[in-house]
Amino acid sequence: MTELTTTSHATEHIARWRWFLALGVVLLLLGLAGAGASTVFQFTSLLVFGPLLMVSSAIQLMTAFFAEKGNDRALHYTAAVLEMILGFFVMANPSQGVVSLIAWVVIVLIASGVVRLARSFATQGRGRGWTGLAGAIALLLGIAVWIRWPVAELWFVGLCIAVDFICHGVSWSAIALAEYKPLQESPT
Repeated sequence: MTELTTTSHATEHIARWRWFLALGVVLLLLGLAGAGASTVFQFTSLLVFGPLLMVSSAIQLMTAFFAEKGNDRALHYTAAVLEMILGFFVMANPSQGVVSLIAWVVIVLIASGVVRLARSFATQGRGRGWTGLAGAIALLLGIAVWIRWPVAELWFVGLCIAVDFICHGVSWSAIALAEYKPLQESPT
């Protein structure tokens, strides 16, 4: 019976770290794509982030559903919904005033930072320091955009979103590797 429980736990552990690594890699790629777009086009750079945010949100929802439990799941859903709202708003209102679009970006970056910080304090898992760091960076990026608002240029806002994606991707990749390390050490 104990061997069956250990095998089941190991299988669940493998699934968790794979989902975390997939999320991290996708966020890194989305961040790099966004950073490239933000330096090439000023207005369209922010519009590129609508679909990127929707993809990120969908992957976070799947990760929360398949890999998370308890409070972690609720905080993950919250972060995914925040990104989904911003992504939808950007895509649904491309002609919306730039100032209100930047205000939404500020709100989501700050809220995402707070949610990630809360998640890092609420969980006892490996990699919570990385989650806290990603939260602090998102919070600082939101404040940086807010300080420059309403004169923030769109390339700067797009670059802040891209940096947030990259930091979040690094965080999830580090968590995945922290989850994977005990699997290598276990005798199963």
